[in-house]
Amino acid sequence: MVMLLSSILAPLVVAPASLLTRKWRLGALVATGVLSVSCALLFYSTVQAFSGRIQAEIYPVEPALALIELQGDGFNLVFADTVALLGVVNALYSGEYMQRHSSPGLYFSLYLIYVSAMLGAVTSGSLMTFFLFFELMLLPSTALIALWGTDKSRRAALGYLLFNEVGALFTTLGIAMVYDSYGVLSFDALRVKLSSASPLELLPIATLLCVGPLVKMAVVPLHVWLPDAHSEAPTPISALLSPAAIGIGGWALARILLYTMRQVPKSYGFRAALMLMGLVTAVYGGLCALVQDDLKRLLAYSSVSQMGYMLMGIASASEAGVVGAALLYVSHGFAKASLFLTSGTLQHELETRRISQMSGLAGAMPLLAVSALIAFLCLAGVPPVIGFWAELCIFAGILTSALQASPVALACTIAAIVAASTLTTAYSIWTFKRVFLGRPLKKSAHKRISSLALAPLALSCTAAVLGVYPAPLMQLASSIMH
Repeated sequence: MVMLLSSILAPLVVAPASLLTRKWRLGALVATGVLSVSCALLFYSTVQAFSGRIQAEIYPVEPALALIELQGDGFNLVFADTVALLGVVNALYSGEYMQRHSSPGLYFSLYLIYVSAMLGAVTSGSLMTFFLFFELMLLPSTALIALWGTDKSRRAALGYLLFNEVGALFTTLGIAMVYDSYGVLSFDALRVKLSSASPLELLPIATLLCVGPLVKMAVVPLHVWLPDAHSEAPTPISALLSPAAIGIGGWALARILLYTMRQVPKSYGFRAALMLMGLVTAVYGGLCALVQDDLKRLLAYSSVSQMGYMLMGIASASEAGVVGAALLYVSHGFAKASLFLTSGTLQHELETRRISQMSGLAGAMPLLAVSALIAFLCLAGVPPVIGFWAELCIFAGILTSALQASPVALACTIAAIVAASTLTTAYSIWTFKRVFLGRPLKKSAHKRISSLALAPLALSCTAAVLGVYPAPLMQLASSIMH
């Protein structure tokens, strides 16, 4: 079976043909169609994973380097299904939102390559396959930011490219050290070979491998590229960069540390360092989001904060924590994509991103108000949306880890959790109140209900539905720990 490879190749094959597209809506239909095929193939693989049939696809392209190895276990497919669904919705949204821009053919060609690279990264079965797609993600996304973003987008794209390339360089060195020391790069083979290695022996390699993913996650202090890149990018690309792309760094950390090098995160110093970075990131991102007036920039800092939660779940090195991290990827994916599309729709209708210039929009834009409310509740972890289960599992994992360390660590962790959760709830409720409640401003009082509101509403409703019965997602995500 070549389900995984086909889901990756389908958008790649169609990408060159998309260059011939001259109409935005036609380009959107073509991209939506091919990504729907990828969705169907990945959903079939997910059904197979539920029944215990894990797809592993190994292709004889530089077999010594494990260049093309794909793994369809439950953990990978949680990420891949989320990427594919977001790719479909954002493609549809692009067809109308990007009408004022030129070059639809080039846009959708780069878009399909970008989504294909993300799918390849999260279904990788080896370090080399992951690195191949991890680097491929960077090229089209940089071009999409620079060419279709705001007036400041080229500078933002340059910062995005430089930071991520430097991070990738450290990861390259880590991969070289792995191959030089152990002669294999497949995750399964490495898991066996490294099982008897000491944490001290693996610590330098693990540190180098983790730099690239930590930069991609925009963990403090490696976060400075994210607010500019995500706020200056065109809205449909922001809705892929922030919800889908940065969380792939979390996927890599989980696969490297919790699957391949299990003894490393059990080392107290390494785990404590990652946990501290996650706590600082969650609190810092929440504080910065709370003081923003630019809606897209607020959402960008919110993503920084959410990645802090994800890193804490992974750093706990517990099954509950890693399940929570995977659920947070899904939660953040749908909720933040919905909010970025909401932001883009408001900018499209009101010609502003300033929160201070918005008020009382619920009456004029009820669909947007409903989708934004659900999405903000998802970020805040309010039941029954999927964000509640993500945060519950993460908190259970990190509290268990802290309890095993010391009473002081437990007290500090509880205090940090309370602070991060309070900040997330505060900026979520405060932003919704300022934008959608209160007295309507004259500028926005008579705006029509836009069809662009349907995409964020669909994403928010998906997050709500998944929260009603999260057990299947939890079952899939836990596979990495077995």
